[in-house]
Amino acid sequence: MGFVFTIEEKCRGCYACVRSCPAKAIKVKEGIAGVMDERCVTCGYCIDICAAGARQTRSEIDLVWQLLGQPSPVIALLSSSFPAAFPEIRLKQMVSALKKLRFSEVMEAAFGAELVCREYGRFVAENTAKPVLSSTCPAMVSFIEKFYPQLIDYLAPIVSPAVAMGRVVKWQYNPEAKVVFIGPCIAKKAESSDEKVGGVIDAVLTFPELSEMLAMKGIDPALEEDGEVSGPRPSLGRLWPVPGGLLKIAGISADILSSDVVVAEGIDRAIGCLREFVEGKARTKFLDIFFCRGCIDGPAIGNDLSLFERRRLIVDYALEETDAARTQSDIEKYAGIDLSREFTDRHTVLPIPDEKEIGRILSQINKLRDDDQLNCGACGYRSCRELAVAVCQGLAENEMCWPYLVDRLQGTQDELIRIEKMTSLGQMAASIAHEINNPLAGVLVYTKLLAKKLAGDTLKKEEALGHLSKMESEVSRCSRIIRHLLDFARQTEPMLRLLDINQVLEQVLSMVGHQAQLQNIEVVKEFRPSLPKVMADFDQLQQVFTNLMLNAIQAMPERGKLTLRTSAEDNKVKVEVRDTGCGIPREHLHKLGTPFFTTKERGKGVGLGVAVVYGIVERHKGEVTVQSEVGKGTTFTVCLGVHNDEEG
Repeated sequence: MGFVFTIEEKCRGCYACVRSCPAKAIKVKEGIAGVMDERCVTCGYCIDICAAGARQTRSEIDLVWQLLGQPSPVIALLSSSFPAAFPEIRLKQMVSALKKLRFSEVMEAAFGAELVCREYGRFVAENTAKPVLSSTCPAMVSFIEKFYPQLIDYLAPIVSPAVAMGRVVKWQYNPEAKVVFIGPCIAKKAESSDEKVGGVIDAVLTFPELSEMLAMKGIDPALEEDGEVSGPRPSLGRLWPVPGGLLKIAGISADILSSDVVVAEGIDRAIGCLREFVEGKARTKFLDIFFCRGCIDGPAIGNDLSLFERRRLIVDYALEETDAARTQSDIEKYAGIDLSREFTDRHTVLPIPDEKEIGRILSQINKLRDDDQLNCGACGYRSCRELAVAVCQGLAENEMCWPYLVDRLQGTQDELIRIEKMTSLGQMAASIAHEINNPLAGVLVYTKLLAKKLAGDTLKKEEALGHLSKMESEVSRCSRIIRHLLDFARQTEPMLRLLDINQVLEQVLSMVGHQAQLQNIEVVKEFRPSLPKVMADFDQLQQVFTNLMLNAIQAMPERGKLTLRTSAEDNKVKVEVRDTGCGIPREHLHKLGTPFFTTKERGKGVGLGVAVVYGIVERHKGEVTVQSEVGKGTTFTVCLGVHNDEEG
């Protein structure tokens, strides 16, 4: 598992991570957005953007607890961006809190910035033949190694302040100590294991992880007394997290009238500058480049303070308790620390599909014509063509195209309605057979009676007319039942018109009421007279209430009470379908709208009825709610907006 990973059960398929990832390191499979370690640069953008919390970084809390439980001393290197993360806590209070966690000593990582910036000043002054790119941001270094390896030669071969401070501790201050860096950067976790600079940082904690450890031990840093900071002391090195801090500390001029020195912070500007370098357009001699807008904007800073407020906190922190003479003395003491490093070409290449492959995918998602390519970006890619390329490369799926998915869902919804309608029709036909058989049996009796009397020449005119009238009545009754069944089964295009809900319910009752009678179910109608009309499709509303009534009847296999109530309030018409049946367990209520979910026994339902109800009502801009108690019954309430002539 890499340093950034996905919790699959939390992924909602919003593709915000696909949209935000500068490395296109997100691969969608079966609707789940996973992280490809070989492309990920651990910038943390996908973590910040994921509202569902599906994207997480690998925690090293357990590793730190393990280190703290060993006999070797453990030294905490505290990033100088900590005031922006803990604005109410002083440095010395944090020192005491960390020592309560059993850290042996606490040092300021900002001293590493003092050493690194001093080295940058020397390197930039001595290397004027070609441009220099700063290598202090581990996410940016990883990005260049993986996607712009042609720029590796331009990277300054100098370690980051964190690694510099790790070398100070491991190589001179206390070689026996374990070192834990604490800061706002997720990429530091990957940097600590990079073979080119590894071996000096044993674990990395983000500020939220530190807060979690403090909370686990019940430690509130704000209540702690002042503790003593160990090791060499920084001065202006504390300004490192602020954009342009490197230039200030190193004494490199960044005159606004000169283009020799440029600070590029933020993903868009940083990548734009890299492209200019590759294209040979850059005239800059030194480019200080960061994925974030300075370390005060790190992905694990842990609060919502503005950049201006964070900058103020860092500047105030940099100006307090500084001793330039002591800092200079410490710099001279550790001047022999090797700050050099090398880089690795880790370029990853994805297969480039040909036009035939791209066209095939565009055709599948109905985007073959230029005017069909909306380039809406809902899939996370900037254009339909870019999505098609990603599908060919195995990074994406056709279903990520929202317009394409809506078209498919519309077709599926119509098919569900058709299937459920035919299922309901079959159920009703079986029960109606008995109802039709009764009048037909009566017609047969009267037919035989007429034939017998005609044969005996005893039939009177008035008696014959009476028999024929009864036969006509029974045949008409059969005709009405059959007509209702045909109307129910007939597939028609949705047609909105003004409807009286009471009439719709009466129509449905004429088809399913007999089934209630067969099961000794009392049907109670509480219809509000002069009910406001709604604009809806008659057949679809008929399907809604047929499904609800059949479900209610099936929930009362022996006897019970079915109540149909209509009312109007707040410009809405409400229909309640209430039964006194078996009820629905609480844990199943949230699943009722899921297709093919059913609480019925095998063979007695396919789990489409309520799903179709939800779908139809939502398409009519309505709402379905349900209340149920096991053993007491269930009430489905359908709310539909009242038609307003002025608003249409």
